[in-house]
Amino acid sequence: MRRAAGVMAAASLALPGPAPAIAQAPPVPPPAEQHTADCRAPVFATDQLVCADPALRALDSEVAALLAEAGPPAASRWIEAQEQWFLRRSRCAFAADHRACAEAAYRERLALLRPLDPALARQPVRCEPPGIAALAIGQDRIVLVDSAGKVAGAAAAGAGKSSWQPFLTATRRKATFAIRTSAGDAQRCRR
Repeated sequence: MRRAAGVMAAASLALPGPAPAIAQAPPVPPPAEQHTADCRAPVFATDQLVCADPALRALDSEVAALLAEAGPPAASRWIEAQEQWFLRRSRCAFAADHRACAEAAYRERLALLRPLDPALARQPVRCEPPGIAALAIGQDRIVLVDSAGKVAGAAAAGAGKSSWQPFLTATRRKATFAIRTSAGDAQRCRR
């Protein structure tokens, strides 16, 4: 009974009106949008690795130059948006094979961004469902070409031994090519 009276007395002493505001820290802004490593002030662990490694920095510089020349590729069924690729590349920091993962990420992106060599023969294909008209097979990549003759996607040849999971893979078994995205979108093409 005594305790109940003490609670009632405390409640009657409470000041009317809203509770006092508690000072809150301002929200942390999201990081600035990046398409390649920022070696002026590397924040991400993968940026720090790339900026300290001459071979990775050269790959990053090539990606940056190709993006500056043509802009980021438009995302499509077979092309991962540049921002998504960059986020996945940054997650290599959590892999035990951080460097190998980052290198595979850059090689995959360069397979898409590098201009299609005109000397590379385009092999006509029939795909189900339709959409890809030809494949250009090089030493470092398999390029998907649409009916307008434009690059519709590219898979780096030989992903190597790393934890990097390519966005697009293309495997060949005799005259059949199996094309698949990391999201599970798939297509078969025959020469």
